[in-house]
Amino acid sequence: MWSWISVALSGYISIYSYIKSDIKQAIIFKLMSLGVLCSILYSAMPLSTEPAMWVLVSLLAAMFADGLYYFKSCIKVSFIAFLCSQVLLSKAFWCQLSGGIVWWMPALLIASGVVAFFLLLPQLDKLIFPVLLMGLVLIQMTWAAGEVWLTANDTMSILGFLGCITFILTWVIQAIHDFKRPIKGGQYLVSSMYLFAQSLVVISVM
Repeated sequence: MWSWISVALSGYISIYSYIKSDIKQAIIFKLMSLGVLCSILYSAMPLSTEPAMWVLVSLLAAMFADGLYYFKSCIKVSFIAFLCSQVLLSKAFWCQLSGGIVWWMPALLIASGVVAFFLLLPQLDKLIFPVLLMGLVLIQMTWAAGEVWLTANDTMSILGFLGCITFILTWVIQAIHDFKRPIKGGQYLVSSMYLFAQSLVVISVM
């Protein structure tokens, strides 16, 4: 219980520090929140299970991405690291699957992604390719999580699926906040949803 409170508190202090332009403190507490998630996962179960191992590696990649995010000169590296984190997270879901595929799931996700993309298109300008790439990675990750949920049909699998949907919502809100119009409290909302999504995925493999 205290570990989860530490995740939330560290995340809040990180956002507050960023808004107050205390970049060093923002980085420390952002990495601390993800680090606590790593320790929760590591202590909860042995990493002999493949999904848990991939989630842990994805968290480490996310820590690297988030650490670089605050430096404008490293924003491209941060973006690539975040993509790698999501791909690693996808592997945690894909490795749980075997057998047939339910095709309505990717069709629905792709249709929703296309609608969101065209709504944001006028504001994207030179960012079309990065946004498209991010969208594809998140859609395939959510597809995998959805397939796991449909196959296992248990509480843990639906938490993983909800975590991936939250990642997509976080990305959409971030895009609207950055490129369309600022949202009041947008940075708090985006960061909170991001940590919530990471937490749901960690819980899903525990």
